[in-house]
Amino acid sequence: MTSVLDNLHQLVAANQQDIMAEPEADPKRYTKPSYSKPKDENDYCHPRKAPMCSKNGTLSFCYEDTDYPVKEVKYAIEYDPLVLKKYADVDDQSADNSVDGLTSLSEDHFDYPDYKGTAFEKGNWIGDEGYICPSDVLYTRPLRAVNADGEWRVIVQDIAWPGYTQTQRIETCLFPGASCRTISPCYGSKCHQKYVYHRMLSFDPCDPVKGIFVDIYKLPSACSCRVSRKL
Repeated sequence: MTSVLDNLHQLVAANQQDIMAEPEADPKRYTKPSYSKPKDENDYCHPRKAPMCSKNGTLSFCYEDTDYPVKEVKYAIEYDPLVLKKYADVDDQSADNSVDGLTSLSEDHFDYPDYKGTAFEKGNWIGDEGYICPSDVLYTRPLRAVNADGEWRVIVQDIAWPGYTQTQRIETCLFPGASCRTISPCYGSKCHQKYVYHRMLSFDPCDPVKGIFVDIYKLPSACSCRVSRKL
């Protein structure tokens, strides 16, 4: 029995000597533990990061979107199908039912090839029928847009749920801040972009757990002429 204990003591002592004799780790030769590579920064979803469809952030809404999350939006609607009952759409909007005294045929043919935004040029006084402040008018169904808080959202449209649309009339000044067409320069007129806040059913691709919800968007609605001097 004594010999067995002696052998154990000798083994323990030998191990302690080996540990004490182990050289210190050289930081230059130390192998760092390997971790999985972080995701590419482009894979990180941030609600304020402009999507590809916005052309590097130059647009605040998208008419086309190749990255539209069709499956995710469809799943969110299937989870809460009554959400589509919250808002209805007039899907055949045009000047015929949106602008008094004007037909869609006339509005579609508005063109301003001679106007350059300068009051003293000839193009300010000539031209065909059109608005006094040249603008681009679209009756469209945006697929993405920046909400009132500056965050990008996906807009629910028939691309994800056939038959459901959200149509908006968007009018954008072609020459914001320029003088109004056919107005004498002595009046100091200027074209101003106007906006309207719209509510639309939306989806947050960065937080899909929220499902479908109503969000608010600031969209261009009109280009109006302002006379700054007393008539």
